[in-house]
Amino acid sequence: SCNNLYADNGLENIKNANQQPFYKTDVVFFGDSVPRHRVYLSNAAVDATDGLLCIGTSLAVHSAFRLAKRAIGRGVPVAILNVGETRLEREGLGVGTGNEDG
Repeated sequence: SCNNLYADNGLENIKNANQQPFYKTDVVFFGDSVPRHRVYLSNAAVDATDGLLCIGTSLAVHSAFRLAKRAIGRGVPVAILNVGETRLEREGLGVGTGNEDG
């Protein structure tokens, strides 16, 4: 059956509004909420780190922005490698350009 085929592949069997079953991967898609247990794990990782590196993100999505903001609030250095300005920079939250000396 379909349930056995996908049982061990990280797919969740859920029902849509019409009660039709479908499978959803264990990935948070844009617009979805991050599961609470992942929020706790992510916060714990930020709390335990010596530095945070954000690569290829504008930090426009609130979950990513919140983690970077948490790191800054705890005095953890945050480095960003991205094309274009990020939400942290737009909001002036302690992120430099890397060109402060010149």
